[in-house]
Amino acid sequence: MKTDKPDGHENWDVLFEAADLSCGYGDQVVLDRLNFKLWPGFFCGVLGPNGCGKSTLINTICRVNEPLSGNMRFSGEELSSLSRQRLATKIAVVPQETHIAFPFKVREVVAMGRNPHNSGIFGAGFDLENEKVDRALSATGIIHLSDREITHLSGGERQLVLLARALAQEPQLLLLDESTSNLDISHAVKILQLVSARVAQDKLATLAVFHDLNLACLFADYLFLVKEGTIRYQGETREVITEEILSDLYELPLQVYSPPGLGRLQVSVRV
Repeated sequence: MKTDKPDGHENWDVLFEAADLSCGYGDQVVLDRLNFKLWPGFFCGVLGPNGCGKSTLINTICRVNEPLSGNMRFSGEELSSLSRQRLATKIAVVPQETHIAFPFKVREVVAMGRNPHNSGIFGAGFDLENEKVDRALSATGIIHLSDREITHLSGGERQLVLLARALAQEPQLLLLDESTSNLDISHAVKILQLVSARVAQDKLATLAVFHDLNLACLFADYLFLVKEGTIRYQGETREVITEEILSDLYELPLQVYSPPGLGRLQVSVRV
């Protein structure tokens, strides 16, 4: 994805900023004193070994978990000062998997994304005919599934529904918590292409947790590489995807190469 950014990221508009942010559970510190920024119109990614705290970070940003210390600011406001409802108009999350036991129709699930913009707990109920719901269904290519029950969809189709619900929220910041990890490559790429289009067209800020290094290289503009409770490296993708950095991060000999005509780096295991 092409970006029109200045040479130094310090000059970009800042949407979200974490300062000395520590995350965890109870007395257990998982991530310690993180400092980072997120920007409108940039697809940022998080990489790191299993258990390093990637999902903990996502849960803290959206305040499923409160931070242990430090602070987070959104458009200059303390995140802790925002009500849950107001927060949901600014930040949306697409999880790795959500179990929906009830046979809601796809349109109903996507319409749930409009609830933060309504008054009361559920406002006037599902605003099924809202044009923003139609737009989200169309953007994700699932409008033909509108009347299907979500319990009857495949895993890839359900993830598209969850993405459509998040887009219907009209957030400024989209968080993807390993949302493509359990999908086949066609659905994973489709979801990331859809998100990348929203980043480019709507200046959506995005932070995605990746397990697949090559998908991260293809779609992320900027990466945070997490290990042992801290952001070990961060920078533009082409700067931090190096054999030395990745070998340190994963403790495995990896090869970085540039396939002809792709314009993006890729990674393979040295055997």
